[in-house]
Amino acid sequence: MENHAEEVLAALELGQMAVAETALAASLASDSDDLIYSLAEALQASGYRDFAKQAYQKLLADYPTEGSVLTALADLAIDDDQLDLAQEYLATVGSDNPAYLQVLLVKADLYQEEGLTESAEHCLLEASRLAPDEPIVRFALGEFYFANGQYRPAISAYRALLLQGQRKMADIDLVARIGSAYAAIGKIDQAVGYLEQIKDFEQTTDTKFELAFLYVEQGDDEQAEPLFREVLAADPQYTSIYPLLGQLYERANRKHEALKTYQIGLSYDQTNPLLYRLAGLQAFQQGEDALAKGYYEKALILDDQDLASYLALVDLYLAQHDYEQVLATIQAAEAEELVDPQFNWARARAYHALEKEEQAAQYWTAAQADYADNADFYHDLADWYHETAASLAKERQALQRAVALDPSNQELQDRLAMIEE
Repeated sequence: MENHAEEVLAALELGQMAVAETALAASLASDSDDLIYSLAEALQASGYRDFAKQAYQKLLADYPTEGSVLTALADLAIDDDQLDLAQEYLATVGSDNPAYLQVLLVKADLYQEEGLTESAEHCLLEASRLAPDEPIVRFALGEFYFANGQYRPAISAYRALLLQGQRKMADIDLVARIGSAYAAIGKIDQAVGYLEQIKDFEQTTDTKFELAFLYVEQGDDEQAEPLFREVLAADPQYTSIYPLLGQLYERANRKHEALKTYQIGLSYDQTNPLLYRLAGLQAFQQGEDALAKGYYEKALILDDQDLASYLALVDLYLAQHDYEQVLATIQAAEAEELVDPQFNWARARAYHALEKEEQAAQYWTAAQADYADNADFYHDLADWYHETAASLAKERQALQRAVALDPSNQELQDRLAMIEE
């Protein structure tokens, strides 16, 4: 007997859709039911859903209560977002049907799609009651808990699978899943312990990224760097790495590499305000003020609520002694309903530089409550009292506070000693 099912799959592999359609019609007309079922499974697994549906519907016409066919059609309906149709298929499978366990799993997927997590969990727990040692059920429970942020029961499910000898299911590495779950609950050492068990050739780029990120969390930049670089070598558009790698270089005082890393990241992603800000901060530290200003402004175009970029821009204008722009930038930030204690300090300095001492005094007073433990602030405040000759007693108090906060600062100690003499 001629096997038209093989013709369907061969034509699809060659991209000959018209030939495949003709072969499918011939298969449904003359191939055995077992062959058609195997074809339907292969088509579904390969993503040819419309062809798979035709094969399953042919079988359903002949076997209207066949649970495996009904659950397969329900799966396909869920993939096509036809949730009501999926419910109809599943409703016809009773608890005495051999496919009922699979029905419960598909129902759980359906309820998840509809946002009915309690109903989904109920189906999975019922499946677990019927088949407590069935790996696919344990895996479904683990995935459900993982997806819903219930990491501890997810870990229990995955570890039970490992004890059964399961390492991968549905192309998911269970060891990596456990590592991710431990990371999510802040158990960094346990997470690293699991992820390090995965051999290098078995690690996905996501696994390498996660392990590198956890090394950073542990303060182990030396182990994180090569992993970050491996991921970028495989996929330079893995743009979430560039901010992390750049900051790693900054901590190692490799400033030029840090800026270059941010710039490479921006060549792949021009929509990331954080990358623009980090590039701006590094350019500013390297004396490239115009470049830094451009980066900050691009960050704010992308996100006008990015307070950190406003603050960075204020610092740049203070360093340039462009006090009108300091005030304009703060005003722009406040127009976006953004507030920060640094605005008061910056305004006090700007108004003083512009010889508007009444406004300066107002903002020195406003800032003082937020900077009671900041030696640099009291240094600036003492300078203001000195330069305006407003109050020798208050200048002394400011210096005393600055020295108390920074006793190793000899300059402050000498100034205080001169006043007290």
